[in-house]
Amino acid sequence: MTERRTALVLGATSGIGLGIARRLAADGVRVTVASRDPERARRTAQHLITDLPAADVRGIGLDLGRPETIRDGLGARDGDADFDIVILNGPGYRPGPVTEASPEAFTEAYRTMFLSLQQVVDSVVEGMRRQRWGRLLYVSSSSVITPLDELAVSSVVRSAVHAYLKLLANALAADGITVNSVVPGRIDTPRVRAVDTARAAARGLTPEQIREEAEQRVPTGRYGTPEQVGELAAFLCSDRADYLTGSAFRCDGGMISSL
Repeated sequence: MTERRTALVLGATSGIGLGIARRLAADGVRVTVASRDPERARRTAQHLITDLPAADVRGIGLDLGRPETIRDGLGARDGDADFDIVILNGPGYRPGPVTEASPEAFTEAYRTMFLSLQQVVDSVVEGMRRQRWGRLLYVSSSSVITPLDELAVSSVVRSAVHAYLKLLANALAADGITVNSVVPGRIDTPRVRAVDTARAAARGLTPEQIREEAEQRVPTGRYGTPEQVGELAAFLCSDRADYLTGSAFRCDGGMISSL
């Protein structure tokens, strides 16, 4: 990057969010890590500074479960929160099949997985427009390509997020703002480990056995790491990627079987 950018990374205290925050900070971006737990966010920021002494990182509390509080949480006035890069890494929804998904479940997931991210976008987009540069990057899931039975609610709502982001990409392209998604496969994160544990319980197996089975279905033969997703994210948020928008980029070790 030719100038020092600022980034907001949601869900940045563990997993993929942390991997992205670390990569951006290492690249010299001023990073704000956000978490529902402000103290955990501050600890994460301090850990990153300890690991990367030249890094400029701070932590803030931001509760995606309460979309109505997001604008105030970001200090946004008229859509003017001051970030060049925003990583939309929101929570998933608890595992379960579609036959057990209630209307209340879909309503809750819509609030926490869709409306909250839309509120974040609304809080930052005018500032990006004024400077004619911005990067919005959504951390998605392979379930938007092949819906997963055990992640039924998440699969449905994430697909809606992708439709929103595609429309947003078209609307903002002329303003120098790109909108993309990363689609992780089997990445070794707390979320994936929780899914493996749920699958193991349903089949009477251990989580280790489930992981071994899953790794056999990945052409590279292993789970990916949050840092590998961070490398892709950092590229998509750089000046080098200014002709890439409205697209979903896989980081899956070849796992997703469709073209």
